[in-house]
Amino acid sequence: MSDAGGGAILDAVAGHLAAFNARDAERTSAGFAEDAVFAAGDQLVVGRRAIRTLFADAFAAPISATLELRRSYVDGETAACELVEHLEVEGDVHELPVAAFYTVRNGLLLRVRVYRDHPA
Repeated sequence: MSDAGGGAILDAVAGHLAAFNARDAERTSAGFAEDAVFAAGDQLVVGRRAIRTLFADAFAAPISATLELRRSYVDGETAACELVEHLEVEGDVHELPVAAFYTVRNGLLLRVRVYRDHPA
């Protein structure tokens, strides 16, 4: 992990990843600002309440996913992160590379943009 004065930024990212990996929609969404924006693929979700619904629906699905942080670089309020998503689908495990950009302000996620590869 790279940390050029970005400890608070990386703390917010780590809190998000821990809540995501615990499949806890309340805790996951609590880390977002009220007017946060979450984008992944062609999904664009605006506002903490909508983000909570997104994660609640995802955690209710029969697919189990966890995220592992491999590397990060902080510049200002934004952390660029290389992650691995571990997906378990009907007993099959897949590892997908993920790039995510987290903008943090006042300890809360303000903008999150996720790019992921899909299994072949």
